[in-house]
Amino acid sequence: MKRGLGFALAAALCACAPAPVEMPAAQAAEVLERFAAGNPPADVCTPEGRAVLRGAVRSYGDAMAQAGETWPDFEAFGREPNGITGVEASVVIGVVSGFVEASDLRGPSRALAMDMTLANWPSVRDLRQAALVACPELVELQQAASRFVIEQDRYQQLAERARGHDTRAVEHLRRSADRMQRSMEDMRVLAEMVTRKVEQSRRAG
Repeated sequence: MKRGLGFALAAALCACAPAPVEMPAAQAAEVLERFAAGNPPADVCTPEGRAVLRGAVRSYGDAMAQAGETWPDFEAFGREPNGITGVEASVVIGVVSGFVEASDLRGPSRALAMDMTLANWPSVRDLRQAALVACPELVELQQAASRFVIEQDRYQQLAERARGHDTRAVEHLRRSADRMQRSMEDMRVLAEMVTRKVEQSRRAG
């Protein structure tokens, strides 16, 4: 698998204007897991890195579609236990941050992804410009937003249990609310950093 992933990365780096990199689903899963963990195998601040990530999203989505499953399954968000994974959260936030195109998703996931990201994404006026002048910070913002999506999902699940006056569930709900608040603050700070860099770039230009 590691060798195959290396070939996929090499193919991306050799292209002048790289299209999404083709790869087997197993390699795609590895790329997505590493991206979600904040350790992508290629720099998404480069066209080549984004080509690798987009190819992974397409390949894995195709494999899931062939198996008769919707991926990412955003309809499960806030409804089922562990309704959304870290990988799914990273992909959906990757769409709005510009690292993944909506066209890379399959079926209803395209519209659902945009609905979710627009609801949870902090205000950054020009994401395309941000990708040029503040990409490292934009990557951090993407990761913070992914954490927020996960924490929001957990909070909604715990809120359902707490309605039954389960004392432990109420305490877990309070802790979850604190984590969600911290992730929202992380998003706000990073969004301000990105916006500030965009404005500085415009003044300098």
